[in-house]
Amino acid sequence: MKKLKLFLVFTIILTAMVLLLAISASAASGTWGDLTWELNETTGELVISGEGEMNDLNPSSSAWIDYKNSIKSVKIGEGITSIGEYAFYNCESLTSITIPESVTSIGSSAFEDCSSLTSITVPASVTSIGSSAFS
Repeated sequence: MKKLKLFLVFTIILTAMVLLLAISASAASGTWGDLTWELNETTGELVISGEGEMNDLNPSSSAWIDYKNSIKSVKIGEGITSIGEYAFYNCESLTSITIPESVTSIGSSAFEDCSSLTSITVPASVTSIGSSAFS
């Protein structure tokens, strides 16, 4: 009987640890300037929210660079007014992006080397697209 109770307690503790690890590993988040971002690592959706311009990034460092191979889709929130330079550079798994009407500019090389990108609608509000934005 004691062995059965010990086994049950051990099983419950092990299950709780696995669930906690799964929950903590399924999302990554942070800030970039005035914007916040969250990546659901299970679905690969990166959601960026806040108001104002997205800061420029560079090819070797960005807020989500450690997760660039996990990003499959990007949803930019209403209120964000620009997509920074190199924002999604070399995100090879990125297939789609949603850009709101609040965005007026897309920076240079923002989607450069996003070889899987197949779905993007650029709203009429975008009046400036930097060089190599989609190369």
